[in-house]
Amino acid sequence: MMRALVLALVLAAGSSGPAGAGEIAITLDDLPYVMPSRTAAAEGLAQVEAVSRALAKHGVTATGFAVGSQISEDSLPALRAFAEAGHSIGNHSWSHPDYGTLTTRQFRRELRRTDAVIRDLPGAARLFRFPYLREGETERAKAAAERVLVKAGYVNVPVTIDTRDWRFNAEYLDALEVGDAAGAAAVAGRYLAHMKAQTRHYQALARAGLGRDVAHILLLHMNRINADHLGALLDWYAAESWGFIPVEEALRDPLYSAPDLYAGPRGISQIERVMGDAGEQAGLPG
Repeated sequence: MMRALVLALVLAAGSSGPAGAGEIAITLDDLPYVMPSRTAAAEGLAQVEAVSRALAKHGVTATGFAVGSQISEDSLPALRAFAEAGHSIGNHSWSHPDYGTLTTRQFRRELRRTDAVIRDLPGAARLFRFPYLREGETERAKAAAERVLVKAGYVNVPVTIDTRDWRFNAEYLDALEVGDAAGAAAVAGRYLAHMKAQTRHYQALARAGLGRDVAHILLLHMNRINADHLGALLDWYAAESWGFIPVEEALRDPLYSAPDLYAGPRGISQIERVMGDAGEQAGLPG
């Protein structure tokens, strides 16, 4: 009964209604930058600088999560540029594995290897994000990961607004690589519409399922589509009267210390995790 009620309320509020004013922290995964195999070092640095300019325009202090194996002599300047723009750098594992495929020892090694690379960088923070947002398929696995993080002095940073922006980025790069400017613009338009719909959905889910709004954490990636269009997205949030807050402030919301009722293979919003079965049923597919 609860599942059906929550789902009905979310669908009613849904992606067509206004998001309304709220608070949101901006986070970016896969630093120094996404797809190093398709991105030259100069282009990666340019992406970071473009994202930093968009953040600076709105006075946003963001947090990025670095994949240790992607940090090299060539890509390190991009990571430093992000930190020197005033943003913090967290740990996103060494090789970006699905936690469900790791032993506790392997997970600890993933954490430590990246920690050794980023700990002395400006802006280094004891913050961790699970790749794919997959935090354990059993309660035992979740507890094991939590023990590793606590012992290492790390705090897990989940998200409330998941966006799957990487799908749009892949299409966007494909269009740019063949010189299809119109196609790239069409992808960007769909991307911005999707981001707005995701924001409205998860805000409606919090209000329907938890009875209140929460301090939201938005998941983005350090990629080309955000380098080119994050400014437009932040302009929209500002026009909707959202307030931008650091992720450390967002984590003070009681949502992030509430019991996590989900154990399974999916990477899902913290709102869905706290709501348990009702949240998983009401969450967006994929």
